Amino acid sequence: MKKFVSAIVPVFNEEKTVAGVIEVLLKNPLINEVICINDGSTDKSLEILKKFSNSIQLIDFEKNRGKSYALVEGIKRSKGEIVTFIDADLTNLSDNHLKTLFGPVLEGKYKVVLGYPSNGWMPNVFSDLTGERVYYKNDLIPHLRKMAKTRFGVEIFLNDLFDNKETKKVPLKQLKGLYKYEKHDSINAFKEYLSEGVEIAQEIGRREGLLPRDYRIISQIAKVTNLKELKNKIKEIANKNVRRFLEKYVLSYIKVAQGWWRNF
Repeated sequence: MKKFVSAIVPVFNEEKTVAGVIEVLLKNPLINEVICINDGSTDKSLEILKKFSNSIQLIDFEKNRGKSYALVEGIKRSKGEIVTFIDADLTNLSDNHLKTLFGPVLEGKYKVVLGYPSNGWMPNVFSDLTGERVYYKNDLIPHLRKMAKTRFGVEIFLNDLFDNKETKKVPLKQLKGLYKYEKHDSINAFKEYLSEGVEIAQEIGRREGLLPRDYRIISQIAKVTNLKELKNKIKEIANKNVRRFLEKYVLSYIKVAQGWWRNF
């Protein structure tokens, strides 16, 4: 029997790409409903979403609540046995990408699928942080209260819920999305990316039981204003896993986006 699939799309200031993502999801034969959550956008995202109001289920937050909260509200409203999370900043999402993403779950081989962009240069660490995911809804229901509080640490939280044997990672060949420096000016892009990195580091810390000193340093990282200061703060963190994550996730990404640093 064909399983009912709900696509959940959190949206925060994605006016450049969200329409294209929705159009692909609505046309895909594997998807039965599309739920979009406007998470307090200040650009034209909500205006664009309203144009699809007859075809999607639209949830609108006046203020930004964070990615995790948006996903949880989408799960609560969904009708599907299976839920998939799709980022709104993708530029070339296709039916082939979706077929690859859904396959292992629809075939009954795995309980979770993580679909990561495979472009030949992206560091492997990003496969664990991908926004493109597939789950059985009933597996997530018991965890929604805690999940809602994790903000951009939601991927780390979700990864810890399932055994590696239950999870399949699949490469989504040539899948692309906009970088923050393509959506914002360099200063705001830096601040937003750093804020996300800090939230993820804090979630890793909650999992591992960080020392209070490390928590203080992570909080301070959110306020740094230049690359040198950022590197020094990361070096001060005692926990190896958190420090390694910040080095790979934040610093590696910044190297890809060298243009950010003209003003730092």
